[in-house]
Amino acid sequence: MMHFFDKLEVLGRHSSESTSEEEQQAYLFAMDAIYFILGTGQGTEFEAYVRSQAASAPPLVIARFKTQEEAEVGMNARTPPVDSARVLIGDDYYSAMFVPATGRTQLVFMPPILEQYLQEMANERRPPSGLSFATKEEAEAWMNQQPAPPQQVVIDIAGAPYLAAYHHRIDYRVLYPLPAPTPPSPKT
Repeated sequence: MMHFFDKLEVLGRHSSESTSEEEQQAYLFAMDAIYFILGTGQGTEFEAYVRSQAASAPPLVIARFKTQEEAEVGMNARTPPVDSARVLIGDDYYSAMFVPATGRTQLVFMPPILEQYLQEMANERRPPSGLSFATKEEAEAWMNQQPAPPQQVVIDIAGAPYLAAYHHRIDYRVLYPLPAPTPPSPKT
């Protein structure tokens, strides 16, 4: 991975060469984001995020809760509050957004995030890993024994494809049934 200071140099060079005020503002914004990452000690987390994107890991979440009530208490207890982020409640994606007018964090169910991710994984027709299990319980036991699970791998459970996924930021392992790939559109 390119070092942060190398990225700052490239952005600074392009910013000074740009004649567009809008482009210069965009470059400065990107540079400020890098300075923020470095200044807050989040360089390692950012690099893990970039690696997870390259590995087609599940969409990033900052926390997981068993129930909606637990999520509301947990997210509203955060200081400072989170402006906007994704969380899991059970295995479902929610958007957590702080609403200044109420001083509370609102949780909004976001089914398309998981559905789109799983459909993308199915459409990519990722090669099966060769791992096959008779039951979901056997697959879960295998996953929980892995010291460093892959961020996503296709496995077979009783003849059906599943995505064994690892949410690295919250150390959570989950099995998602994969949908059928989207058929190719007919050529006209």
